[in-house]
Amino acid sequence: MRQVVGAFLLTALASCTAAPKPPPAEPEPVKQQAVPKPAEAPRRKAPVVTVTPKPPPQAALATPAPRKPVTNDDPNQLFGLDGHHVADLLGPANFVRRDGTAEVWQYRAEACVLDIYLYRESGALTVAHVDLRKREKAAQPPRQCFREILTRPG
Repeated sequence: MRQVVGAFLLTALASCTAAPKPPPAEPEPVKQQAVPKPAEAPRRKAPVVTVTPKPPPQAALATPAPRKPVTNDDPNQLFGLDGHHVADLLGPANFVRRDGTAEVWQYRAEACVLDIYLYRESGALTVAHVDLRKREKAAQPPRQCFREILTRPG
């Protein structure tokens, strides 16, 4: 029986190693007719433009100027500040009136007057009221006027 199985396997293997098939024949090339080219229009040359970039100005190469600090132009920022902080922010007042435990500090600008009412609490003067008013015939808005007081040299 072993001989029969061995012979069967040999024939099966022999059929697997059959001669390779030849590669398929290449198809014949199709002949194409030449199509005449359309007449070409004469080409014009584009004009040559030479652009020379300008060198950056010397100021642009220098260190940029420092930015101005943003100014909070809301007079309500003064409420609750003590007298030292007000003086640091606005500088010395143009006029000071003392009345018992209260003081009124007046700051003047071209278009307005700022009165700050400070009351003594726990030994320190604290802002309790702010009055910002236009001078006669002034058209400047109050916040712009307060900004002028904030940024004046002091």
